[in-house]
Amino acid sequence: MARHEPRHRTERRWFGRGRTRALLSAGLLVGAGAVATSAYFTDQVKVTGTTISSGTLHIDLESNYRVRPETITNWGDLNLTGLTPGTSKAGLMTVSNNSRGQLPMSFRVQASATNALGAALTLTVRRGGSISSGTCTGGTLIGSAGAALNGFNQSAGAPVGTGSSDVLCIQVTLPGSASPAPSSTSNVTFTFPAKQEA
Repeated sequence: MARHEPRHRTERRWFGRGRTRALLSAGLLVGAGAVATSAYFTDQVKVTGTTISSGTLHIDLESNYRVRPETITNWGDLNLTGLTPGTSKAGLMTVSNNSRGQLPMSFRVQASATNALGAALTLTVRRGGSISSGTCTGGTLIGSAGAALNGFNQSAGAPVGTGSSDVLCIQVTLPGSASPAPSSTSNVTFTFPAKQEA
């Protein structure tokens, strides 16, 4: 009986050691997993020497006033007083980009006119055009020729760079078919809204 007891004790020791090893191995696996999920890599690069500057968009008509709003009361040849059916009058308008800073701009040509006489008027606008016998010729047509003046709203086309100008030839016509009441009048307004272009 004494010979069998040592063998039984040896088996218990071997089982205990094996179990301890298994637990330690599991602990090592858990530890390795925790280390892997805590690793983060970061990097950065700095660029210096860049600056930002601001400017002011400013469209001018006829001169460099820089006054808001600009109102031009005496516009050369475009005096519509005494316009009779079947006749036209034309004038040149210089549109300048006097912005502060490098701000190219685009602009539109808008027109409105009051009452029945204004509704009868037609408009032709040419960018870079000239006047010949009371009508606008040459240049680039803005919108369509002989369009209704009241409600006219067209882009003038390519942007204008800082310090540059465009000359517009504006022609107003009272068609021969119109029959305004004697001594009728209309209040005609031209507007040139501008916006910055990239």
